[in-house]
Amino acid sequence: MFRVLSRERVVGQRHPMEDRADHATMDFGRLFRGERFRFDFGIRPADRDWFRLDANAPSFLLERRQQLAEQPDRHLPWSPSADPVFEELLGLFGGTPGIRVPGGAREQAIALAGLWEPDFVLMRREDGAFRMVGACVCDPSWWDPGSKLGKPIEEIHAPVPTLNATLGDRIRTFLERLPVGVTLVRENWGLAAVPDRNLHPALDRPRLGPGSRVSTTWLRVEHQAFRALPSTGGVAFVIRLTVHPLSEVLRDPGVARAVRGQLDSMPPEIARYKGLDGIDPGFWDGVL
Repeated sequence: MFRVLSRERVVGQRHPMEDRADHATMDFGRLFRGERFRFDFGIRPADRDWFRLDANAPSFLLERRQQLAEQPDRHLPWSPSADPVFEELLGLFGGTPGIRVPGGAREQAIALAGLWEPDFVLMRREDGAFRMVGACVCDPSWWDPGSKLGKPIEEIHAPVPTLNATLGDRIRTFLERLPVGVTLVRENWGLAAVPDRNLHPALDRPRLGPGSRVSTTWLRVEHQAFRALPSTGGVAFVIRLTVHPLSEVLRDPGVARAVRGQLDSMPPEIARYKGLDGIDPGFWDGVL
């Protein structure tokens, strides 16, 4: 069912050549627009086809398969309402060989996750609200996908300080009016003390703290895509993660100033939520 992939890498990390390719094409200036922190929706049309399998499959797909085999409930929460939404998602791949396997929708989702790089969250309009009805999230950034199953988008976002107050209405309107046949994209970012892709809370990975420095910090970029699934009243929220050494990102002086400005101006409650409140001034030694 799956192609055999090389495992010459550190578990949970991308191969260095994959990292280098992503780093070379990433627009960090767009990611860090402005020198003051704010929640930025930043939606635009996609410039590539998200719903296809890459002929050069990334090496970490093997790790995704192992995660789903060992911890399916942790990484693939599912409800019966997700079945038709997922079937519509599969239709976006056309007649791609090998994408369908025997079994129900959840088994199909596990198979897709072993062949397709991004994580995906399936939402469906129920009782007047968009709810998470199923997901495959192997690379969470300190959140538990299983705890969000069945919840409306506003409740999912509730732990993020000020997000609902700042963008809640806009997010709801965006989902309601998502155009059919078009993929829209944006980015979100965070900082981490480790390069591991899977930062599920149950793993208790190290967090940034007073001793953290730019040279040992990693930038996590979530490349997010949204696609309407009109036959089922659903939305596919797709997340492709890339991880970059922060020291390399900050080689551009303009980007370095923007990153420091955003961190310095970030409200304390948001810094705590993002795990950045423990950073001290020494973090920037040798950079700015």
